[in-house]
Amino acid sequence: MARDIVHLSVPAFAVSLARVVDASLRERPVAVSSGPSSRALLQCVSHEARAEGVYEGMSAHRARLLCPALHLLLPDPHLLARGNQALQRLVGNYTPVVEPGDGGRLFLDLTGCSRLLGPGRDVAARLEKELRQRLRLNGNVGVAGNKLVARIAAGCLERSGVCDVLRGAEQSFIGPLPTTVLPGIGPTRQAGLLQDLNIRFVQELAALSVAQTRLVVGAFAPLLHQRSRGIDPSPVCPPQKSPQVVEETFLARQDNDDQVLLAALCQLVEACGRRLRRLRRMTAEIVLCLTYADGVSHQRRAALDIPCNHDLELYTTAEDLLRRACERRVRIKGLRLECRQLCPAISQVDLFTRAGPSPRQAALQQALDQVRDKYGVAAVRRGRTLHL
Repeated sequence: MARDIVHLSVPAFAVSLARVVDASLRERPVAVSSGPSSRALLQCVSHEARAEGVYEGMSAHRARLLCPALHLLLPDPHLLARGNQALQRLVGNYTPVVEPGDGGRLFLDLTGCSRLLGPGRDVAARLEKELRQRLRLNGNVGVAGNKLVARIAAGCLERSGVCDVLRGAEQSFIGPLPTTVLPGIGPTRQAGLLQDLNIRFVQELAALSVAQTRLVVGAFAPLLHQRSRGIDPSPVCPPQKSPQVVEETFLARQDNDDQVLLAALCQLVEACGRRLRRLRRMTAEIVLCLTYADGVSHQRRAALDIPCNHDLELYTTAEDLLRRACERRVRIKGLRLECRQLCPAISQVDLFTRAGPSPRQAALQQALDQVRDKYGVAAVRRGRTLHL
């Protein structure tokens, strides 16, 4: 059965989302900077700014010199998370086989859905139209028989629309394109191909044998030879869902004060612990992710010797993770706490293992849950959370 793979890409995703929120940014050169400093690097650049010579990775100071009208934005992880969720809800109406990517990119597998939804190019056209009308985002959609060619087809579009590659014409489609469209061809390998073999286009690379290509790229030669011919058997892989409890918060003001961070962490721990006890589950692994003001994220994890769902035990481990994760002097914008490897809650521990919370601590935890269930979470607060 012929495969129908769709690749949806929203160019300059972070800038596009900012324009949805603030219409005054439309048709203006806009870029997302990693921080307020003039030495901060650009993470996302709009089409208007790119036309002025601005590109990702350039310093904000140099970008200002090239484009004085450039409007710089700070990263907004909360807006990006909402945008990704909206995209996944939109494409979920077409197929459950969806592989999310970074920066507003998604792969959809429509194989076998032609009787229900129609040809792949028609589905892509409806998806692009619905994206524009419902989310007010412009997207490039590529349709092909595999993920590689579908992504290249979407990247060839200079404006929003649909590019459909006929099945069997994958090699002839990518042949005239530069070799940089192939995954794995970066500046170093591109320079090697140009200097050693004088190869600039994919069709020239496809004409070489695997042995000839190995002289330049080494062990990467078989995969590169396959990609140069438009062959990609990799499937669309939806993310594996494992049972976990996740809580996330964004600080009202970016801060790196230990008391403020510990207060926010305590609230996350209490929310996770309460959900675990309601589900009658315990966690054996805790993951803490910090999002800094410049968009950089640090993650630390810890495995628990004995699974637990008690707030004090969870907080002790989470506090240690926070002190290990804080490796920079940049202010923190958000915290995310994940409880993984869930298992059923047990009322009796093994005779020879370390004891869990004492009976008094367990009774206090149960009383706190009962008060909060009846009068709300804010009815009882721990002293360390008053710093927020």
